Amino acid sequence: MNGYIGLMHPPDGASEWGVTFPDVPGCVSTGATFETAAESAREALSGHLAMLTTEGLVPPPPRTLAELRADPTIAGDLEAALVQLIAPRRVPGERVRVNIMIDKGLLRLTDEAAEARGLSRSAFIEAALVSAAGC
Repeated sequence: MNGYIGLMHPPDGASEWGVTFPDVPGCVSTGATFETAAESAREALSGHLAMLTTEGLVPPPPRTLAELRADPTIAGDLEAALVQLIAPRRVPGERVRVNIMIDKGLLRLTDEAAEARGLSRSAFIEAALVSAAGC
């Protein structure tokens, strides 16, 4: 699974949307609209998972919706909330050196685009790959 199931709790009166993660206790977020709550939840989840990793802890495995529905401890939460799959932002990993073959003209264009953005060739290619993968 590419993310964690977030429970989007609708506003009650003047409150905002709230988001909780059954598989990531302590990770919560809010937002004035559904969309901002979902984006805030992504940031909160990303930060929470990064903090766990930094502390040497293994992030909890995400469960499927079927697995969550089978858990009686969160049955009430599931009924009262909208379910949203929230994908955390990619946490940069260890860098490795690679050797690739690329068209000479394309490499020239890559270098020009990287220079125009103040990036190295490697940073430009990495950013393009992250963007293309939607990370």
